[in-house]
Amino acid sequence: MKYFGRSVALAIKGRSLAGQATVKQTEIRFKATPQDVKVTKLSSGVTVASLENYSPVSRIAVVYGAGSRHEPSNALGITHCLRVAANQSSKKATAFSIAKNIQQIGGSLSCSTSREMVMYSVSCLRKNLATGVEHLNNVATGQDFRPWEVHDAANVQKQDVEIYSNSTEAQLIEAVHKAAYRDTLGQSLYMPSDRVGTFSCRDLEAFVKTYYVAHNAVIAGVGIDHDVLVHLARKFTFAPGHAPEHKKAKYHGGELRMDRRIPLVHAAVVTEGAALGGADLLPLGLLGFVLGAGPYVKYSGNLASSRIAKAAASATSFPFVASAISAAYSDSGLFGFQVTTNARDAGKVLKAIVTTMGQATKNTITKDDVLRAKHQLKACMYMEAEGAEETLKWIGAEALLSGQVIDCSQLESEVDKVTLEDVNRVAKKILNGKPSMVAVGDLSSTPYLDELI
Repeated sequence: MKYFGRSVALAIKGRSLAGQATVKQTEIRFKATPQDVKVTKLSSGVTVASLENYSPVSRIAVVYGAGSRHEPSNALGITHCLRVAANQSSKKATAFSIAKNIQQIGGSLSCSTSREMVMYSVSCLRKNLATGVEHLNNVATGQDFRPWEVHDAANVQKQDVEIYSNSTEAQLIEAVHKAAYRDTLGQSLYMPSDRVGTFSCRDLEAFVKTYYVAHNAVIAGVGIDHDVLVHLARKFTFAPGHAPEHKKAKYHGGELRMDRRIPLVHAAVVTEGAALGGADLLPLGLLGFVLGAGPYVKYSGNLASSRIAKAAASATSFPFVASAISAAYSDSGLFGFQVTTNARDAGKVLKAIVTTMGQATKNTITKDDVLRAKHQLKACMYMEAEGAEETLKWIGAEALLSGQVIDCSQLESEVDKVTLEDVNRVAKKILNGKPSMVAVGDLSSTPYLDELI
C-alpha cells in the first residue's frame, strides 16, 4: 500500500500585543517521502512487513497462523483462552511488570484472534519503541503459563462467553460460518460455555509449541522504518520450525435456527464466495456494492442505490437493516445478505430480498451500476487504509497468508480492469450456488431455507 505523506507545516506566529512590535511569521515545512509496504524474509523463517507513514505513534504486531480454524476437535476454544491469557506473566517478566512498564510509556498492548490468525500488538511513541518491543517479545514469544494465572483467567472467559450469548449479531455471524463449513472456518472465535476453565497449562503449551514457530510468524509494523523493524525483529526469540498444514476448508451449506424471545429476526443467507487472491474476489466485491453494502448517508434508508434495501422496504413498513455481506479467507469465502427486521414481516422481507438477488443473475446489472460500485469500493479501500490499526492487521494478514502485500494503488488499477461481463459472470456463479441460512429471534413467521429458495 502506498501512502503519500502530507507536508507538515509548523508556523511560528507572532502576536501583535499593545506596545510591542509585530513579530514576523516564520514557516517551516518538513517533507516526508512517500513509502510503500516493504517485506523481508529473515533467515529464521520470520516474515517482516512494514509501512512507514511518519506517524508519531509506532505500531508493531506479531502474527501467527493460529486462528480458531487450527483448533483440534478436542480443544475447541483454546485460541480464545490464549487471547485472554495474553496479559499474563511471561518467562522474563511478571504480569504486573509488563502492565506497569507499558503504562509508564503510555503504550497499549493487546491480543486479538480471527479464524486464521492470532495477533499480539503494541502501540507506543517512537522514542519508547525499545520498551514496547521488549514486552511484545515477552508476551508473544515467551509465554509461561502458570497454574494460578490460568485458573484466574476463567472469570474473564466466562464474562466473554456471557457477552457473546447476549450479542445476537455475534451469534448470527458465528452460526453462519458453522452452517456453511461445520469445522475449519466454521469453528467459533468463542469457546463453548462448557469449556470455560477447562484448559490446562499443558494444553496451552502444546498448542503454542505447535503453532507459535518462526516459519508461521510475521512481524508487521506501521509508523516505523523498515530497516529499524528488521533490526528489532532479529531480537525476537521465536521457536524454530514449521507449523502443520491446516485442513482445507470445505463449504457444505446448511441451516441453523435459534428461537429467541425478542421482537426482531436477524437472518443471513449466503453461498460460497471467493477466496483471498482468487480471480473472482474483486468482481464479487463490486457485486456487493451493486446490491447494496450499507448506507452512505447518515440516518438514510439507503434506498437510492441499494437493491437489497429497496426490496426490504417494499415488504415492510417497519424499520429494518439490510445489506450485502461477504467474508474472504485463504481458501474459501462467503457472500450473501444479512437483514434485521420485525418478526411479523420476516418472511415477506426475506422472500423479497431473495427475489432481488435472483434478478441480479439475469444480466440486470448495468455499466452505471458497476461504475458506481467501483467508486464505492475504491473509497472504502482508501478510507480503511487511513486507520493505522486496520492497516496493521491488513499488512500482517497479507504477509502471513501470501508472503506479500499489495498496495492500494495496485488494487485500484485491478478494480479498473473489472468489466460488466465479469460482474455478471460472478453474479450467476456465486448467487446460484448452494445456500446456507441462519435465523435468530422470533421465528414464527420466518420460512425455512427450502421454503425460501
